[in-house]
Formats: sequence, C-alpha cells, structure tokens
Amino acid sequence: MKKLYVVPLAAAALVLAACSSEKPGNASPAPSAPPAQTGGSSSAPATGAGDTKSIDPCSLLGVADLTSYGTFKPPTTANEGGARSCQFDKAATSAADAVSLGVDIRDTQNVDSVGDAGNGKTTGNVNGRKAVLAPKPGGCLMALELGPSARVDVLVAAAETKQACEIAEKIADIVEPKLPKS
Repeated sequence: MKKLYVVPLAAAALVLAACSSEKPGNASPAPSAPPAQTGGSSSAPATGAGDTKSIDPCSLLGVADLTSYGTFKPPTTANEGGARSCQFDKAATSAADAVSLGVDIRDTQNVDSVGDAGNGKTTGNVNGRKAVLAPKPGGCLMALELGPSARVDVLVAAAETKQACEIAEKIADIVEPKLPKS
C-alpha cells in the first residue's frame, strides 16, 4: 500500500457519495451499546475486546476470501506505525490492475482517531459495529471499532479511490464477524 494514485478533486467528490455506510443518506454514530449478535461462526478469540493483542490480523482474512478480486500472493506480516499488519498484494499484470490490501490491528487507537486524508470521512456501522470510512487518493481506509481504545483497519490501495472503497467495504463485511464482541 505504499503506491497511491492521485485522483482528481471532482472524482474525490463522487467517491464520498459512492463510499457510504450500509444505508443511503447521512451517516450517524452507532448506538453506544450495539445489540448482541447471535449465531454464525467466527474464528475470533472468545475473549472480550479488551484483549486485542492476542488477535492475529492474518486470522481475519485469507487469500481464499479475495478470489473475486483476482489472484493474491500469500500475505506478509509487519509491526509498524503502531499496528500489527497482514498485507495482501494482487498478482497484477499492470499498474491499473494493481490492488494491495491490509488488515491492521491498532491496540491503542480507536475509531475516533481516524484522520481525514483529504477526502472527508464517514461514520457509520458494519453489522452493528461502529465504523469510519476515510477515502484518500488511490486508497481507502475502513476502521472497525474493537472497543473504546482499539480498532481494526481495512486498508485498500487501488488505481481508483472509488474501487478501493468498494473493496474496503466488502472486506470489512468479511472481517467484522471474526472480531470479538465488545
């Protein structure tokens, strides 16, 4: 995700409309105590959101989850910038076809600390979990709340910001059910 492509300002305005939360209209904060979810399978740890250091970011997403976006190389891991990261890069044939995405766990930064990268940010929710979407030129960040002081970031870099945000929203739908409930 080190390569980002510049998107004209007019396209950035369109991105904000295209990268919305689950429902059209203005995003509003999720309730302070989202309803408990039942059923479904999850590979998330049984511990509460307070134990985020035990979550492996590569357990939240796999190459098999990405087949609809092309062929991805095996993930690489890193610890940098205050996050534990699992990075996936598409085996692309051209720069226009390149997609890079990552799942980062930030144990000491919450969703309220997500900055505006110049294209605004939208607060909403993913499956009842507070989320913030922050598009940026050639990329998109979807932050999911892990509790009052932690979050999981889904980061996508692609040739177009709109495409990056669409992928980030879909990947967040895969990652969220695997997170511990707060």
